[in-house]
Amino acid sequence: MEAVFFRFLARELAALLPGCRVEKIFLPAQNVFSMALYLPAGREIPGGEGKKTVYLHARYGTGRFFLFLSPQKTVQPERAPAAAMRLRKHLRGRRVAGVLADWPHRRLTLVMAGEGPCLRLDPRSFPELCDAPPPPCPDDPGWPPLARVLAEPEIWREHPQLSPALRRRLAGLPRGEAEAVYARLLAPEAEGFFLELAKGEPDALWPVRWPGKDRPGRETRAFGSALAAAAAFGEPLAFGEVSGRQSAPQAAADAAATRRLSRALEKLAADEARMRAFLARKAQADILAANLHALNKQAKIAHLSLPGPDGLPTEIALDPSLTVVRNMQKLYDLAAKGERGLAAIARRRRDLQDGKKYLQGRQRGAPATAQPSRPAPGPFEGVAANAYRTDDGFLVLRGKNAKAGESLLRKANPFDLWFHVANGPGAHVILRRDHPRREVPRASLAQAAGLAALASYASGAGSAEVMMARAADVRRIKGAAAGKVAVEAVLETLRVDVDPGLESLRLPT
Repeated sequence: MEAVFFRFLARELAALLPGCRVEKIFLPAQNVFSMALYLPAGREIPGGEGKKTVYLHARYGTGRFFLFLSPQKTVQPERAPAAAMRLRKHLRGRRVAGVLADWPHRRLTLVMAGEGPCLRLDPRSFPELCDAPPPPCPDDPGWPPLARVLAEPEIWREHPQLSPALRRRLAGLPRGEAEAVYARLLAPEAEGFFLELAKGEPDALWPVRWPGKDRPGRETRAFGSALAAAAAFGEPLAFGEVSGRQSAPQAAADAAATRRLSRALEKLAADEARMRAFLARKAQADILAANLHALNKQAKIAHLSLPGPDGLPTEIALDPSLTVVRNMQKLYDLAAKGERGLAAIARRRRDLQDGKKYLQGRQRGAPATAQPSRPAPGPFEGVAANAYRTDDGFLVLRGKNAKAGESLLRKANPFDLWFHVANGPGAHVILRRDHPRREVPRASLAQAAGLAALASYASGAGSAEVMMARAADVRRIKGAAAGKVAVEAVLETLRVDVDPGLESLRLPT
């Protein structure tokens, strides 16, 4: 999440969060923070219309930074870690009094009402309790001229809102287009909120639309608010990781490591050229040494023309603040430094290339389409259920009995899909989704519905009708027999063939 986008997200959060009550703090996965907030009357978030409790999800430390509000909470560990309990102790039940943003550094401070600490969210570190809010930061941190931005790769150190990724995008445009985009970035209002996807995965968020058409494999989606765009960016990352899609964070980490390696190799090439230039000065030092007897050793001059080993004159630039003999010693020192530097660079290059080979080998050995032979236990460990993998790679779980069906529902994500044969008894079936926005192909929906029909009163029929609903809309009926549920909203009723061949999708136990 770029700082130039975070600028507007922080502004919308500052308008929405004051008055919200903190209900609970969660640490659902490494480097992921979640906080349940109860909204004041009359407020709602995009996609959470009618919801009073929403969840603020943020990533800190390593990995791609996200911060967004969602009506859904992630799967939580059975026991909250001590760090989560400490945050709950200081924040639970308190209301947000205000929001302070240091948007160039993507920091957000929630100032809490009453006595007690504030909460600071920083993408570089674990959420911090602070006794006093930081001083307010100006909305305009100062913007250097575009020419300086394009000329200085390290400009982000002085102006952190100008990230290396932003600078590269600007540098890749024709000068006129770069000036137009830069002017829109400086404007106090965003022209819109744009999510860029690469091969269907969130890649970047911008408050401007970049010129030109999307390249193959890339797509840009526009949103009416920064909150909506941030949720579309963050949900696949946060829910995918917490729900057990381990390949997503690993792939992102590998991609980041590959980028770091490439940058390090580029810097190494520049260092090598500098060391070779130092080493080349040794020949000049040798010429000075060979002619020293004929020179005034204590003279301070800026230039000498002396015969080289081949007898031809060689031009040597000197430091006029030093004597001739000190210049000779300095040239020998530079040459020695170059020799040592080249040896260190060679060792460093071997290490970097070994790391690059390791990452390339990991990526070749674990293609994105590969599926594990059996699902990781995750939250369903110990549940009496059979596991299946659809042809599109989705995990489907079918309870072996009524009690197992209840356990599946209780442990499912709210956005997982539930299937059950209509108008009669049958097994509960859950199709797992990585995140609320994950689209499921019709073929996988039909296979999950078919598996529900196979374990029902209609197993001997040629076809059956199967209800499909979000797991959040299915509730156990209090006091009723195990497995009896009420469905608040049916997404669709599917007519499917009862095909025993679907049992071939079952995973080994």
